[in-house]
Formats: sequence, C-alpha cells, structure tokens
Amino acid sequence: MYQFFYIRISKNNPKMGTIYKAVYDDRTPISRDTLKITIPLKLWDDKKQKVRPNMEIDHEKYNYILNQHKSDFLAANKKAVRTNRDCFIEFATDYLEKNYTNEGTKVKYTTVLNSLKKYVNEELKLTGLPFSELRKIDFIKGYKKWVFKRQYPSRDEKVVKRTKTVFNYLIVLQTFVKRYNELNPEKDEIKTIHYTVGVHEFENVEPRMLYPEEIDRLINYSYESVKTADKSMEAKHQFLFQFFASGLRISDILLLNYKHFTNGRIEFVVKKSGKKISIPFLFKACKMLGYFYPLEYNTAILANLLGDIDLMAYEVDELINVNSLKKPLQNLTIEDLFQFQQYLITDRGNDNSNRLRVIKEVIIRVEKQVAASMCKIMGEKPNGLVFDYLNYEDFKDLRIMDKKELTKVQDHEIHRARSKYNSRLKSIAKRIGVEKITSHVSRHSFAYYMLSTGATVEEISFALGHATIEITQSYIKQFPSRYSDNAIDRFGSRFNIQ
Repeated sequence: MYQFFYIRISKNNPKMGTIYKAVYDDRTPISRDTLKITIPLKLWDDKKQKVRPNMEIDHEKYNYILNQHKSDFLAANKKAVRTNRDCFIEFATDYLEKNYTNEGTKVKYTTVLNSLKKYVNEELKLTGLPFSELRKIDFIKGYKKWVFKRQYPSRDEKVVKRTKTVFNYLIVLQTFVKRYNELNPEKDEIKTIHYTVGVHEFENVEPRMLYPEEIDRLINYSYESVKTADKSMEAKHQFLFQFFASGLRISDILLLNYKHFTNGRIEFVVKKSGKKISIPFLFKACKMLGYFYPLEYNTAILANLLGDIDLMAYEVDELINVNSLKKPLQNLTIEDLFQFQQYLITDRGNDNSNRLRVIKEVIIRVEKQVAASMCKIMGEKPNGLVFDYLNYEDFKDLRIMDKKELTKVQDHEIHRARSKYNSRLKSIAKRIGVEKITSHVSRHSFAYYMLSTGATVEEISFALGHATIEITQSYIKQFPSRYSDNAIDRFGSRFNIQ
C-alpha cells in the first residue's frame, strides 16, 4: 500500500489546481481526498510531490502539510513500514511479500529479484545490494549488459534474452525503487530515469496469429490415436471455443464455471485485471463446447426444430421443397439446414441464389436459439469447472463473480494446466504444418479478425476485456500490415481506370 499526491486542475481557472492525496493497494485505489490547498499549476513539482520554492505563496507551509500527511500515513499503515535495511534486495523482497496478493505477479517479480541477486553475488562479489549502489550509473549499465545474456547453464551461452524481456526486468526494478522513495521521503531520491536508456527502443515482434487458411486447417484437423494420452482433439475444440468466445484468456477458460453462463451470455470477472465482462455466447462457440458436452448440445438442437421458429411466408415457400433426411419441414434441425445449404451451394445446375439467401437468414435465427438453449442448460448445472484441466475441489473457494485471488498452490496448478494445454496445441501445429499455436494465439487471432472486419479499437478492447484501451492499441500496432488489405481493396474499387 502506498500514498502519493497529485494536482487537479480547477474548472474555473485552468492555471490553478487543488492538491489531492491518493492511497493505492498495488493498482487498486483505496481513497482519494482533497487537501484543500489551491496553488498555481506551475508551482507544483509532480516528480518530487511537493510545491516548488517561490515568492508567490507560502511553499514551506504547504510542504510541511504534505510531509505531515506522509508521516501520518507511514505511522498508521503497517504494510508501509520504513525500512532500516541496507540491502535493496531484502527491501524489495519484503515489500513484495507484504503488498502483493497476485501469486502470478509475485512469481514474476521474484524471478527478477533472483536475477539481480545473482548479478550482485557473482559479478560484484557482494553479499547484499546497498542502496548507494543503485545511485551509480555504472551499476545499472553493468546489470543491463549482464541480463542480456541468458543465465541458465543448460542453454547456449550465445543466446541472449529478448530486448523486451530486459526492458521488463528494468521496469520491475524501477517499481521497487519508486516504492522505496515514497516510503522514505526524508532520504535523497534514487533516480531511475536512466534505467531503460538504450533498451526501450526494442523491435516489436509481430504477435503469432492464424490466418484464414490456417484456421481452416485447424477446423478440418482430425486425429485418431491408439494412445489414450493423446488429447489433441480436445485441445483443438478448446482452442476454437476460445477463438469464437471473444478470444478468452487461457486462465479464464481454465476457471470457467457453469454459473458463468447466463441469459445467452458468458459473464465473469477477468482473472488478470479484475474487470467484469459479458460476451455473447455464439453458436460457433456453442458447437465447439458440444464436443465436450454432446448430450447437452443435442438437447439444445432438438429443443429448436424449424417448426419452433417463426417463418415468413416467402421463407416457407423457399423451404417447402426441402427433403433433408425425408423429414417433415417442421422437424428439421440446424444440422439438417446445414446439409441442405451445402447441397444448394454444390448444385451448379440451378440458380439457388435466392433460396441460399433465405436459408442463410433462417440458419442465423436457429443458431441464436440453439446457443441460447445451450447456455441455459450449462447455466443450470451445479457449480463446477467447464473444462477438466483443473480439479474443482481445489478451486471451489473462489467466488463466481469476484476478482480471483489465488493461492500459490492454485496459481501453480493453473501454470501446469496451461503448459499441458500448450503442449497439445504444439502437437497440432506440427501435424497441420503451422509454425506455432499456443493458447494466446486464439486471442491474437480474434483481435486481428475483429479489426479486419471493421470493428473499432473500443469495441475490440471491450470484447477482449482489456483493462485499458492502450493495451488494445499495443496489440494493433504489432499486427501484420496485411490486416489493412481489405480496406485498401475498398479504396481501389472506388476508382475506374480504363
């Protein structure tokens, strides 16, 4: 938990502002209060969190008030105890343990701190990292060079860490140094502006995604193995379920509960951001789920025969000659309609364009009703996990619509499940001749096709459940340039050159 001050611009006078204090627990806001101190904006030092020395106002008085608030906060908050330790690594480790609840974040940050500890021990020959070392430009410069090399004995020494990984390491260190500065305002500030110099201009790596022909290969993938351990068909349908369910993250898929299915939608709290989202449960996602729940899927289909659909007179006229499986028209299922649609497409001897248009409209309506029925059936099941990668008994303490605060054991189980799933996807990729398929590829692919169909950045961000629109924009920047091909084609079609 930490406190900081900021200035809010006055609505009546844009040159003036009021000082506020805010308290956060990790990234969660706890409180925001006005100090009822109004000053000219030019006199506020946002970096040092104090009023600049000047002749216009009593800056010493206001800074005394700010320091008093800092002291009161530190005295009242047990988690924000000042540190008398001389070792930065000990401080950061202690702060991480006391102030972070997300086990995944703790594991990542611990990896960075262990890397720093190894550098200090092996390269600097020190048993601890004095805060004075952090003030030296040569220290961070040496650590950057060192961390560029992978520090794993089992790997090729010539292989270096990706520049983005090094950048992320330095951002973590910056975070802990800033927390130290905030908790020790009476000490000289440790500057971190130079930490990422030389590494922030890393190349953007295009996110791996599946193009249409690759998606088709995956849809048509079929594999029969005598080995019961081969679960690639399950992984295929789970991946496509992710793709058609707005590119859900693997962590959210693994924790997906039957009770998240409600009113034709999937509603849940994103594990990563704690944001509640609601996405439509589309028929294609419904069909993929039917692989795991064939009885429920078949029940949903039989509950929505063509006879249960309100048809217009012209639609009945076009469909009256359907003789699929020698069933009466009213007893046709969505699968029968698919078969008839395919027959009309392959029938080159007749003009079926009008009938195809009609049957497409009818199919869309039936699909929606089947998906709604399937959603209701799933939602009426007792509490439990939709997919079997995890043992529900180990996760039943999680509340359905609350932010997921996982234990270290639970986080480890999710990590193992993710690895198992990605291993199955790796086998599929090799068999269908695709460079790489992981659980996150479905998310990239969904975002790419949303963008290529004309969706706005805001729509994509909402569908993906991103915490901020900036995250979505970073996705888009890295997409292959060919996502704009359709837009360029539309532009070219506006002109006629003979």
